[in-house]
Amino acid sequence: MKSPQSICIIRLTSLGDILLLSPLIRVLRTTWPDARIDMIIAEHCAEIMKYNPGIDNLHVINTKSSTLQVLKQWLNIKKTMPKYDLAIDVHDSIRSRFMRIGLAKKVCIYDSARSYKRDLVKNKTRISRESVLPVPIRYFTALKDFPEIQPDERGLEFWLKEDRANISYPIQRTKAPKHILIAPGARHATKRWPIEHFTELIQLLSKCHQAPIALIGGPDDVALCIEIQQASNVQVEQYAGKMSLHEIASFMDSAYCIIGNDSGLMHVAAARHIPVITLFGSTVPEFGFMPYHTPHKIISLDLPCKPCTHIGKEKCPLGHFSCMKDITPEMVLNHVLKLIRD
Repeated sequence: MKSPQSICIIRLTSLGDILLLSPLIRVLRTTWPDARIDMIIAEHCAEIMKYNPGIDNLHVINTKSSTLQVLKQWLNIKKTMPKYDLAIDVHDSIRSRFMRIGLAKKVCIYDSARSYKRDLVKNKTRISRESVLPVPIRYFTALKDFPEIQPDERGLEFWLKEDRANISYPIQRTKAPKHILIAPGARHATKRWPIEHFTELIQLLSKCHQAPIALIGGPDDVALCIEIQQASNVQVEQYAGKMSLHEIASFMDSAYCIIGNDSGLMHVAAARHIPVITLFGSTVPEFGFMPYHTPHKIISLDLPCKPCTHIGKEKCPLGHFSCMKDITPEMVLNHVLKLIRD
């Protein structure tokens, strides 16, 4: 099939999903270096792709407005866009399906594995993690008609402004490891390790490692991080809500490791190639959202009620929340120390 000269990628949200798309963008740019590659993305996520050299133009939409306003925005934006040779829908939502109508000569859609995810949640099917298809690889299923597009082994990318000056990625870490970073937030409550566990972990870390400990997160994580900071009764820095996403990523470059839940910041850390400790509560790594191509340790208890959801819930359906409560601070500490030593 003839190589496309213009490509438009549709992926509106969210932080982790967009970062997991970066290997496909890199391979597209490497394989078709002269092609125009544009992307349709939500306004609140556009910062993620701002400096990615694989993208020529970002078409930004405020997806947090009403459905009517989103439609009006899209129709105005579409007037400024060419008829692409190829559109790649790696969101496959109601909105993205509407957007891809008439967008390109050929439309490719990735295999979102909905039936597989439903089976995991409904039947608690167990498969080995080695056989799981990571989401970054799953995105490549959209390009099955182009056999020259194949995954590489270079991991995720989250480009900062200073990275662009060096032209290559990943940048060699020039900052000596200094902090141990903790990202306690997650959008859904059943994906968040309990506050008292984070507090105890910080106390344990302060006794057995010299590195300063810092809490990181977005504006929605401020109250959570302040509560953990105050309850810890040890020196811990609090940066949640004080840094842009780019500043958080740059701060990660000087970390021994990042400890957190199954959340977007886990993928930011993986994209900066920083060691990651990830705690899975109501979700499981088998969904494919594991730390990708970075040193990591996964802590996920094998319970008969897991997974109860694909994206997370506001409370445990059974009321016990054992998937997170039974992950002890001592368990996490042992993984942290081993990851740092390795």
